[in-house]
Amino acid sequence: MRALLAVVPVAVALTSFACSGTSPGNFGSTPLEAGPPAVNNGDAGNLFNGPEASTTTTAAECDPAAIASFQPEWQAPEQWKQNVCTAAQISSFYDSCLTPPISAAACNSFVQQNANCAPCLQSQETDATAAAVVWHEQMQYWTVNVAGCIARASGDATATGCGASYAAAISCRQSSCNACWVAQGQSATFQQFSDCETLAGSTTCQTYAEAVPTKCGDLDSAPTSVCMPNSGATAQQAYMQVAPLFCGQ
Repeated sequence: MRALLAVVPVAVALTSFACSGTSPGNFGSTPLEAGPPAVNNGDAGNLFNGPEASTTTTAAECDPAAIASFQPEWQAPEQWKQNVCTAAQISSFYDSCLTPPISAAACNSFVQQNANCAPCLQSQETDATAAAVVWHEQMQYWTVNVAGCIARASGDATATGCGASYAAAISCRQSSCNACWVAQGQSATFQQFSDCETLAGSTTCQTYAEAVPTKCGDLDSAPTSVCMPNSGATAQQAYMQVAPLFCGQ
């Protein structure tokens, strides 16, 4: 089975972004997700790692195993194929709202001019359902909703389905490492956070990581393969693969 593709969050400083509102990484037994919200890397489209990152040779500077137990919260995805966005609108949304340096004015303009399409493309992590792109930590970063895509493709959007299992493994590593760095009162670089997440996959979050292949089987096979960006894909390519499934025909 090919290493499972997770969601690569894009670290951006957006404390007061007016747009309403998941990008992929890769994991097998130790899911790799992405950089920390606290760091503004400035290159959102290049944070997608593709295959499992080779970071295990470098000791993580933050030990996720020291963090308290994690409890996943499943955010069910919106419906598929809503037919509310054209291909041009989907592409334009990425340019206006997800391409750094992100401009609140440009994104707000897109949302106002595409009122029927925009709600399908983005949501907040606190919303009842998750759109194609989900904003986290008060819009500090976003992820392409690969887990939700998997849930819809597999026909099980419940909290016990494959998509939810996939989301739990990703969220556990991210939450574990976020808490770890916050506890130290420091900000992590993208590489440091990746190192931490790799370690979390085999420590704090091992149970969740190992549950994914048991629950899902081979995600690179139909029907879920449609949700899995190729190894080495960029965040933009992952978005352009998943977003049309939610919002297009």
